[in-house]
Amino acid sequence: MVGVILLPVMTALGISLWFKRRKARKELEKDAENDETQNI
Repeated sequence: MVGVILLPVMTALGISLWFKRRKARKELEKDAENDETQNI
């Protein structure tokens, strides 16, 4: 019974963390692009 509850919760947390990391990575790439264009 605990597994039935834990599996979806862990899946949701994993997806949430993945989205947060993806968003942070995109922001870092955007900042890097801005830095490169300012240096030129």
